[in-house]
Amino acid sequence: MQIQNGYSGQNISSNDFSWSGTHVQLAAPALSTRSLDNESAATPTVDVKQYVFLQNPDLLQSAKTTAQLIESAQVLDVHGVHRLSEPDSAVKSVTISAASRTYRRISDTVLFFIQLAYATGDARYLKSAAKGADYLTATWQNLVDRPSEDLLSDRRLNLSFCGGLAGVAYVLNETSKATGNEKFRRGARSITDYIVQAAKSVGSGFAWSEAPGITGDGSIVLYLLYAAREFGSPLYGVTAERAADHILEIANNERHGGFSWSGFPAFPGLPKDAYLPTFEDGTAGITYVFARIYSETNKARFLFAAKQGALHLESTATSESNAALISHPLSDLPDSQYSVFCHGPAGTARTFFELYKITREPKYQVRAERLAQTILQKSFPENLAHDYNNTVCQSCGSVSVIDLYIEMWASTGRLDYLASAQRAARQLVSRELDLDGKGSQKPPVWTLAKPWKICAEGGYDAGEAGIGSALLHVHLAEQGRYNAILRLDSPFTHIRHAKSF
Repeated sequence: MQIQNGYSGQNISSNDFSWSGTHVQLAAPALSTRSLDNESAATPTVDVKQYVFLQNPDLLQSAKTTAQLIESAQVLDVHGVHRLSEPDSAVKSVTISAASRTYRRISDTVLFFIQLAYATGDARYLKSAAKGADYLTATWQNLVDRPSEDLLSDRRLNLSFCGGLAGVAYVLNETSKATGNEKFRRGARSITDYIVQAAKSVGSGFAWSEAPGITGDGSIVLYLLYAAREFGSPLYGVTAERAADHILEIANNERHGGFSWSGFPAFPGLPKDAYLPTFEDGTAGITYVFARIYSETNKARFLFAAKQGALHLESTATSESNAALISHPLSDLPDSQYSVFCHGPAGTARTFFELYKITREPKYQVRAERLAQTILQKSFPENLAHDYNNTVCQSCGSVSVIDLYIEMWASTGRLDYLASAQRAARQLVSRELDLDGKGSQKPPVWTLAKPWKICAEGGYDAGEAGIGSALLHVHLAEQGRYNAILRLDSPFTHIRHAKSF
């Protein structure tokens, strides 16, 4: 028996925005009597009897064959193990990402193998993770002062979490905790010290690049907050504060209220005045950074900035029923809207969830819920061709929504989110291909911008490691032992050890 969809699948296009609205009914199953008819409404409860939760052994098997595909592209040298960018093509060292992201992709596969080791109890996956960490420890200095390429040219984003060294340091420290090998922790500490030393005085604070968004300096701030806790170093926290101060001083006052930021310089081919309000490259992600740094420092200026960013996001939104959507307005594409992590509610929902965590103001929880409901109203996951261009990856594809729902289930206990993630995971596994016995690919992995291009990158954002991780998260939730390694830009709980249904 399958869980029925029951959502309308209508596009959200109203020009009048209001966070209030009538309750979206789930045809089958349905939410119970409490609804989200106003901003102070509590989170709806769910009648468990209306759901059928079937565990799917194919999810773990699919994650294993994903690992097999990634391992088919591994290269062993004196430093350890690294992997080709695209396992299905032995001649490609780089696909859609700049060369500096090669290290981030290696890091992504390391985290995937750590999680697979936990899910299976198979020590060989942990050994595979350690070999990748060996390579990162021995070669991370290759990224120091190395010019980035393509979209990242001349912006020193090789230091960011998303594109370079901050992400490498995070992975090394997590690998140290998983393996007990202090060498990886020392490597992470060395990288962190380098990042701090590389900060440049700009205005009233620090900066590393021209990009304050999550793909740039915002992610470094998040990493330094993590490092300050992990290593007990006040210097890391102070550096994060100074960088946040500079981001605050470059805020734009919006005529409809609130603050906005240009999170990333215009991509090649886009108008110079193109503005992205969304998570990875725009205001939503920067708002999340301010919310996170307030939670660590309790300094009022950061909470003020976060609320001002949220106010601007609200002014750009459209709504229908109890769903809401933050647009992806470029100057020449004002009505462009996606449901994914980088430019849609799968990312922006976490901004409002973090604001709810730090303020306990119910309106922010309601906003996060409405953004999540948007995706279901658009008939996720069946409507992949329309809203995702049939794309699967974490950054611009449907897998980002699977993780959103699993993480929201873990944090709220709402079983409708778990049911939706289960259904989407089953749909994804049903579409995988066997690549000549090398392992399974969930096509097409990339890319939203070029739906005709099919590739199987090995990394997290645009590749197989991110897909395999999402399948593992659903599997572990079904087993009642959910424990995930989450991105630093996730506000959700990483652990829920209880039977879910």
